[in-house]
Amino acid sequence: MKYTFKLLFFSTMIVLCSACTDEYRLERKEDRLYGAWIFESASFKENGDLFRENRDSEFVGDIIEFYRDYTASFDDRRDRIIYPGNWELILDRATFDGENDNEFFLDMDFFDRGRPVMTYLCGVNNLTWERMNLRANVRGGVYYFRLRRI
Repeated sequence: MKYTFKLLFFSTMIVLCSACTDEYRLERKEDRLYGAWIFESASFKENGDLFRENRDSEFVGDIIEFYRDYTASFDDRRDRIIYPGNWELILDRATFDGENDNEFFLDMDFFDRGRPVMTYLCGVNNLTWERMNLRANVRGGVYYFRLRRI
């Protein structure tokens, strides 16, 4: 009886520890990311500015679609161009800058005729089955994107 209890206890601990691994968390986030997303809002805050500037006219209505083979497409409604690209979801536990504690980052690259057109490394602030909030640091400041699943 004593050995049965110990065996049951250790097997339960192994299952609990393996269920919360980083790879498992990353796979769960990737499962939520697959599919098409439409931009609901976009804003930009230049370095040193106090307030965000609305950039909805640039992005709202654009669609990003993430595929399981780590490719993506960006449908720019304003320019009427679809850019092929690729993506990668990155788990980083060591990130903490006081204001934002992002564990997941979304690296996206989109191309036009083989040349990079858009490259974003975004902090994933919120990712559910229906909504996604991204924060992308670029050379001149920070973009804030809100997307909704189509």
